[in-house]
Amino acid sequence: MITVYLNRRIGDDDRRELLFGGDFFLYTDIGGADALADHAKDLIGQAFEGLDPERAQYEMDVDEFIRRVEPLKREFTNGQRTKELCRQFATDLGVDPELTYFDIPRLRVIPADQFLTAGVSYNYKAHRDMWYGHPQQLVNYWTPVFPVVGDNVMSMYTDYFDRPVKNGSNQYDYDEWVAKHRTAAAGEKTTDTRPHPLPLEDFESRGEIRIAGQSGDVFMFSSNHLHASAPNTSGVTRFSYDLRTINLDDVRRGRGPRNVDSGATGTTLGDFLRVSDLAPLDADEFADALTRS
Repeated sequence: MITVYLNRRIGDDDRRELLFGGDFFLYTDIGGADALADHAKDLIGQAFEGLDPERAQYEMDVDEFIRRVEPLKREFTNGQRTKELCRQFATDLGVDPELTYFDIPRLRVIPADQFLTAGVSYNYKAHRDMWYGHPQQLVNYWTPVFPVVGDNVMSMYTDYFDRPVKNGSNQYDYDEWVAKHRTAAAGEKTTDTRPHPLPLEDFESRGEIRIAGQSGDVFMFSSNHLHASAPNTSGVTRFSYDLRTINLDDVRRGRGPRNVDSGATGTTLGDFLRVSDLAPLDADEFADALTRS
């Protein structure tokens, strides 16, 4: 059984324990999350120059869409304002700012009607975050920038939380991805040729659910949950951001869900910043802990 907790006020240690067991948390009216969504709206408005951003795809061709979206995503991820708002986001959710580190967030831009499903608007196939080199102690936060519906959110395959899926993650190395493939997104227009770790078998999930929230609502889940970008048939472009955190005590002590099928190498830990002061995490300190896990 998997439970969805709505606006449950609970200590972060207890919440992470429930997340590691497969439960979900959904929060509304979190100041930092709303502020980060508003910041994204400001950048999106600048990128699309007065057009309705959710329908701008119908006013331009794919090349023009990519030309606008690529710098938009880069600024949102790397801008100093974004990092400061991530600190507020995390502290508003009650994490320990000295033990908690966050990975700089990503803005997702998923047009409707198969307009663009590769590169800067890659529609993620079913995967666990661990397949991409994330630690098993990861907590994932997914937030819509504009209100979403079931036809343009994520699919969560709840019945595969602790069931293995044959996949290509044993061919995925995070360091290679950063060096060779991350910056190549803008060149992918029809088929994304980058080496994403994909399922290697068909699976049928009776436990698929989709959580559709308002702007700024926060959906929390574990790195072990199998999920995918649902095909966007809503008629509007979906804008959302995702943010990830880890607690150092979890990494040191090997807490987290059991790794049921990930063979990825490398680690994203070197990308993480401390909530209290934005100090970078020294991933080498945790090499032994990651090997044991």
